[in-house]
Amino acid sequence: MPDTEQLEQLSHLLKLLDDDSAVVQEAVTDALADMSSELPRAIRELDTPIKDDQIHQIEKLLEQRDIYMDLKSELRDSKREDQNKIAFHLGELVRHKRYGYRGVIVDFDMQCEADDRWYKSNQTQPDRDQPWYHILVHDSYQVTYAAENSLMADDSDEPVVHPLVTKFFSKFEDGHYIRNEQPWPYQW
Repeated sequence: MPDTEQLEQLSHLLKLLDDDSAVVQEAVTDALADMSSELPRAIRELDTPIKDDQIHQIEKLLEQRDIYMDLKSELRDSKREDQNKIAFHLGELVRHKRYGYRGVIVDFDMQCEADDRWYKSNQTQPDRDQPWYHILVHDSYQVTYAAENSLMADDSDEPVVHPLVTKFFSKFEDGHYIRNEQPWPYQW
């Protein structure tokens, strides 16, 4: 498991990816190669989400050291493994128990990733140590972040009207959405 120092190093390396200096690129490549076994997990634990072009650059640099990684695939597989541990899945329709809004699950975190300020401003403050879901709210432009125990299944089988639905889902079928490969960019 990556420690704080490795995460800080990775954040710094990401800032250096665009530096054209051969010396910098060599140093970045060496550092990435040294942490290659922990790289997928470290990327998942970054405070700021990594961009697709950064993943591609990292893969190209590692190939120079004969390290072949499909980071995108590994990151997707990790998210799929976590889905076995959660109550609601990507594309599932849900309803908030307290506020009554309905929506569709677009992404999730295994625990609350919001900062303390946001969490303390949340009226209900559910336990942070449970899955939390990013939800596209029906008939709005709103995206909420809700704890698993605040949600229940929505059995209306009615589609959700939200401007981001077509960006993150390929179709609506049998009362749920089919999630596409577009990564969810909004993290805490």
